[in-house]
Amino acid sequence: MKHYRVNKLAKAGGIIVKTKDMLAPGDKQAVQAARDDADCPVCEVWSAGQKVTTIL
Repeated sequence: MKHYRVNKLAKAGGIIVKTKDMLAPGDKQAVQAARDDADCPVCEVWSAGQKVTTIL
């Protein structure tokens, strides 16, 4: 399992409103979990200090 941080943003490229940590077996699963989270309409998924993706 790898550690991921999901940053909820006010808008794309905006300020961080909320941060959530999660564990997932890989990038694909972490991104899917963030997409499925109702609290995450606009989020960034990070792992090891590198951005994996932005969800809009």
